[in-house]
Amino acid sequence: MFKGVFEHQLDDKNRLRIPSKFRKELAGENGEKTYSFLRGMNNCICVMSDDLLDETVERLAEEGIGDSSAGSRAFFGNIFSAEEDAQGRVVLPPRLKAMAGIKKDVVTLGQGKRLEIWAAEKYYEYMEGIDYDNELKKLGI
Repeated sequence: MFKGVFEHQLDDKNRLRIPSKFRKELAGENGEKTYSFLRGMNNCICVMSDDLLDETVERLAEEGIGDSSAGSRAFFGNIFSAEEDAQGRVVLPPRLKAMAGIKKDVVTLGQGKRLEIWAAEKYYEYMEGIDYDNELKKLGI
């Protein structure tokens, strides 16, 4: 399970290093690191292991041609496979990077079965706007 927050930066080539604590969790059944980026909610980037993403895609794939929705089109059209270099760095897809407003400073947040990547300033602005106590009550904590 992914939990915790890590602050880091993109390098000059727009590469990001997924924190090592999280990279271990992204390994597939055979130990290979296969994961994808996709558009998340609130203008963040989600990171999912391909195993988890395949489960999600399988559920949505049942949609008939006549039933195609804007939501499924947006979902399927914003999935990008991650390709790590030898040092474990990945290039963020330009479309997702622009959507998230990421320039340099990044926050990577563990969200249970997935990660979220945020522009640091947007993440902290978003978090300032929530009522922490009320949100925990909604979760039943």
